[in-house]
Amino acid sequence: MFSSLLVAVTVTAPAAPVPKDAVPNTTGPAPRVVAVKADGSGSVWITAQIAEKRMVQQQFFVMENGQQVLKQREVEQVVYNHVRKTIGEFGGKFTTADGVTFTTEEATKRLKDGATLLITADGKPVDKGWLRAVAPDAVIMVAEGLGHAYFLHDQGYETVGPLPKTAAPRLVMLRADETGAVKVATNPNGGGNPSQIYYDGDGAIRVVRGRAVVLQGVDFDGSLAPAPTASNSKKLLADVKFDAYDTDGKLVSRTEALKRLKAGGLVLLAGDNRFPDPDHLKAFRDDILVLVSGEFIFPMNVPNPYDMPMKSSEPAKGGEKTAQPVPAVGVAAPAAQLKLAVAIERAAAAAERAEAAEKAAAAEKAKAEEKAKEKPAEKKPEANPIKP
Repeated sequence: MFSSLLVAVTVTAPAAPVPKDAVPNTTGPAPRVVAVKADGSGSVWITAQIAEKRMVQQQFFVMENGQQVLKQREVEQVVYNHVRKTIGEFGGKFTTADGVTFTTEEATKRLKDGATLLITADGKPVDKGWLRAVAPDAVIMVAEGLGHAYFLHDQGYETVGPLPKTAAPRLVMLRADETGAVKVATNPNGGGNPSQIYYDGDGAIRVVRGRAVVLQGVDFDGSLAPAPTASNSKKLLADVKFDAYDTDGKLVSRTEALKRLKAGGLVLLAGDNRFPDPDHLKAFRDDILVLVSGEFIFPMNVPNPYDMPMKSSEPAKGGEKTAQPVPAVGVAAPAAQLKLAVAIERAAAAAERAEAAEKAAAAEKAKAEEKAKEKPAEKKPEANPIKP
């Protein structure tokens, strides 16, 4: 009798409430978050720079028989492609977080007045663990090719619109390790590298229009930082300087935020030093924390540890050429390639100086020879003149 009652109570008793910051199980990459809004024509656009690995021709100098020789080799680099398409042009499917599918036209209607759009990072449906962060009617686009997108935002000089006012935030799952500590990937540069200036052994390198230029003894107008690196620095969350907010922009005390995230949980990391544009947050639950810190900022040219790994460029098929004749160093060039580019710049400058010196010497020699021709010959006295 007792055991039967116990079983009955166990079966019929309601489930315990899920703590608002409980750590769900997630598989697959987190969806990308972007704020969208219709333009004057009623179309909803996505504007981004999309990173991909590509084989390119890179120029470099070698010394052969005492002479500088310019050569080329094929290397794999990360390059960025500018994309501006309507949401229908990605060829994806649209669904809500609770599984309702609908057409592109319906998605446009839902998003046109300003809304959050979640985009799959790998072209596959988003795992339900990630979707616990959003409302059931949140719009999701299942499409490929945007996993490594850097979504553009309004910085005052864009000619297209409408664009969100801030960089896109990242949905991230924080977890405690085996010691019970919550660690997060951070940018050791603390806020990015807006001027694209990098340290070098002899001075600094600045990427200008895709080329590396050596700057020495110059007052820089931006921050100095190491070259972009694929490795990331992990720190205890408690050691990161951050401000915490709810999705309405209400400040949450640091103590409260650390308490709620003691075991980890779903959070949004702001894409820059500002609280995100409200359209970035409309799909999220009001109890999701938004963390704002320069240490969580990864600019476009810096590998983002919260991205899924980038695939290598595919080999050529059937005689196709994959290598493209682009500059040896682009905005996403790693440190080793920056150093190579500087070597190229220095070698080219040295060659130009040597050539100029050679031309100057030749000109001086020609001038001296011409002057010698113009000077009249002196009459020499006769040797041993005959006396009368």
